[in-house]
Amino acid sequence: MTSIAYEKTRILQESSMLGRLAEIDLVVLDAAVSTGEAGERARRLLANRHRLLPARPAHLLLHAHSRQEEEQAHLAAERLAPLVAAVHLRRLSSRTEVAREALALHRLLFPGEEEGRRKARILLLIRRGGAGRPQFIAPFVGGAGTTCGAWTPIVAYRRGSQTWIAGTRSAREERGAEPIRGFLRGNYAQGVCPVECSFCYLRGLQGMGFKSVALNLEEVLPELERLPRGSVVNWAELGGPVEEDPWFVDEQGHGSLVQTILDLASERGIVSFFLTKGVYEPYLRLEGRLALLAISLNPAEISAQFEPGGAPPEARLRGLAWAIEHGALDHTIRLGPIITVTNYRQAYHELFAQIRAILGPRLKRMTVDILRFSPQMPRILRASLPEEQVTPLLREMEPQVVAHKYRPSPTRQLRLYRWVRLLLARYDLAHVQTTPCKADPRQALQFLKAGAISSMPCACHISYGLRAQLQRQPLPVIKRAPQE
Repeated sequence: MTSIAYEKTRILQESSMLGRLAEIDLVVLDAAVSTGEAGERARRLLANRHRLLPARPAHLLLHAHSRQEEEQAHLAAERLAPLVAAVHLRRLSSRTEVAREALALHRLLFPGEEEGRRKARILLLIRRGGAGRPQFIAPFVGGAGTTCGAWTPIVAYRRGSQTWIAGTRSAREERGAEPIRGFLRGNYAQGVCPVECSFCYLRGLQGMGFKSVALNLEEVLPELERLPRGSVVNWAELGGPVEEDPWFVDEQGHGSLVQTILDLASERGIVSFFLTKGVYEPYLRLEGRLALLAISLNPAEISAQFEPGGAPPEARLRGLAWAIEHGALDHTIRLGPIITVTNYRQAYHELFAQIRAILGPRLKRMTVDILRFSPQMPRILRASLPEEQVTPLLREMEPQVVAHKYRPSPTRQLRLYRWVRLLLARYDLAHVQTTPCKADPRQALQFLKAGAISSMPCACHISYGLRAQLQRQPLPVIKRAPQE
């Protein structure tokens, strides 16, 4: 990458994803990840925060839970103090106290802040696993009653109270156990995504108000080594790992958490799936990596209203095009929920014209996401958003719950899927396969028979053929560039 290209990327970062870091005014760091490579990740984040807003640096809360961690905390405080307004050291008896301590300190430091905004302005840098053994990867088991739980590969088995990932136990143990379809969820970023989509299901989950990022990424190795080759791990389900990746990258493009996961997983034959409303940046090295990359996409008019923290749609498309050109194993677009705002049809025509211009024949598949809400979501939306945003979201929904969700009627869904196919044909993209995201399987079967969708893998998966190919070929050999 040329210096000019990187400078353009840096400017884009600061105007979109990296700029969101300036809204964090309290960083909470676990002393257990304050040294070594994990500690360097924390330092890079604080350096970026200081560079973005030097006149108002963030505060740092460093918490320790043992004598050894207390020593680590004092060393880290000395090293990080020049990057923050102040370092606040705490010895806590349990990590369950951290969130309460962070909120109490934030109230003390920023008494005028709206109470409902405090969690969004706090970032927790954690050790995954706390004081015990970390678990980064687990099967997603919530897809029952949707195409995610019916049309996807078997990823786990369950017998009684025990659930395990497919291929990690003997065939004898798997016989007679209940197979679970869905995906493997990887988790190092969790909580409030900076894009802040008003239709996001994370609004309905308890305990998701704090943004946390695990810094002990290398401790995922035992889990990666147990997975069958060709497995796909979805790292984008519970947070915004791509959107926030620039927070941890220095001005030379080193330090990417996404890159670390890609490298660790690829060397063991595991595919890493990332989905973003940000931009795949040119500091990423994708050649030879097993990267399944996707963007979630809406027209600019809908994006500006309903996903205000996302990158512009054109920037997302150009980031995906860059990734395709530079070695992504596979890619897809997840077309965001179609929301019938004023002039939405014209907005989608403009979006598909952009897709043709930027990706053209390279795009092979698209997952179409239809609005769907859990039963508690209407109440949550009305409590947190203005009515002019809530009304167009809810007026799409049928009055009853189907497959655990409020959804548009089957007739409405079929019309939307057909419209997407017409748009693809209109803009020379008729070759692109489409499939629904978490649709009701009975309804989706009718859409399939009507020719409105395909039965291809959804955004979270590669094809069975590509998986079989990865199981046969030699493991990638990753040549890493120096990080410092």
